[in-house]
Amino acid sequence: MFRKDGKVPAEVKKAKVDDWYSGLDDQSRIKANRYIEGISASSSYDFFTKMIEKAIADENYAFAVTLCEDTYANVEMTDIQRFDVNELLIVAYCGCERHEDAKAACETNFELFSSVKDVIKSRNGGEYPETFQFRNQYINVIIGVECNYELGFQMLDKYNEMGILSDEDLVYRRNSLTTHRLQKLFDGVYTYRPKDEEL
Repeated sequence: MFRKDGKVPAEVKKAKVDDWYSGLDDQSRIKANRYIEGISASSSYDFFTKMIEKAIADENYAFAVTLCEDTYANVEMTDIQRFDVNELLIVAYCGCERHEDAKAACETNFELFSSVKDVIKSRNGGEYPETFQFRNQYINVIIGVECNYELGFQMLDKYNEMGILSDEDLVYRRNSLTTHRLQKLFDGVYTYRPKDEEL
């Protein structure tokens, strides 16, 4: 709820993001207050990322995008922190159906990956996690939106070379893309009508 007393929430003060909070308009402050209460305030980075996670869980994707942008504007981040924020941003963009923006964010994390891969492994018990948004959503966009199957096959091979897609998953996903492409082809054949034919 909106703080009618005008006081700044304790979490905001603890995270030292008072300037950000005071700069919000009333509508944005109402939205922010839905996610501020009880979140981690050990740092400004934790503050923002916990808010983003809560907004995504609430399917408030547009506000999650805004919070990601605010994180970039208000927090000095390491490469791994930028990578993690971008993973959240990709989810938020996809939720808003901002496919081009999601694709660009995926490409950013693809470039960042080489500098953060050791950290990702070390915090996950020496293995890569099963899910990477920059990998999965990039494929979703270039196949589901752009129907760029050749690039899809190329990227699957690259992900396999990077170690973030197992040999077994590579075979499975390549087969899935082949099936998907054939289905699109058949759909096109059966729905095609000569130009002058009445529907």
